[in-house]
Amino acid sequence: MPENPRRRGLPPLLLGAAVLVSLIVAVLVGLNLEGDTTARDEGTPTAGPSEQERDAEGDEAPTERPMSEDPKSLGAADAPVVMVVYADHMCPFCASWEQETLPDLTERYVDSGDLRIEARAFPYLGDRSHTLAVGAEAAAAQDLFWEYQEEVFRRQDELRSAGDPEPVMTDIAEQIGLDPERFQQDLNEASLSEAVDRDFGEGQRLGLSGTPSFLINDEPLMGAQPLDVFTARIDEALSAQEG
Repeated sequence: MPENPRRRGLPPLLLGAAVLVSLIVAVLVGLNLEGDTTARDEGTPTAGPSEQERDAEGDEAPTERPMSEDPKSLGAADAPVVMVVYADHMCPFCASWEQETLPDLTERYVDSGDLRIEARAFPYLGDRSHTLAVGAEAAAAQDLFWEYQEEVFRRQDELRSAGDPEPVMTDIAEQIGLDPERFQQDLNEASLSEAVDRDFGEGQRLGLSGTPSFLINDEPLMGAQPLDVFTARIDEALSAQEG
């Protein structure tokens, strides 16, 4: 704090000047403090979950998103462990993980209320991957995300070899019970494409370079690891919550 200039015997002219200087200093300090706060609030997000509260689009960190009534999630909203899965629909390892590991994790942890699984798009393999991810968003809009994704992974080779993937996607939509006309309209919906881009950007900021990639209570795990690796990490996260 500046020393109080109101001392006995100080000439009025000097007193007025001292007061003016004090006011100027206070204003400058206030502006600096406000600027520091703004800089902290608008800082570039990093991979650390506490520093990634929002990006320029206003995204929240993965485990801080609203988790109720989310068609792209499995499990209770208040599950003590949350696993975020970043996948590319053209990635064979993602298909293997979903077909071979996800059912066991669902039976062991999701059904008991211990684990929540949240899906994110990470279409790093190109335009076809992005198109399929938009299709997943369109399926989610009709509450059939997981059914769509399961069938896409099952027919991955067919989708890879097709000149145009959209007829195969439409066939999948009809097969799993989607409204095909609404599905086709949603494939051209800008907001769904933007949702895919947000997921992709989120993964890039986390430093992801491939799929599948996972965050288990914000701790990274890369690749389609064996089942026992996932159970060990989930059990560890559960123990930490209980402690």
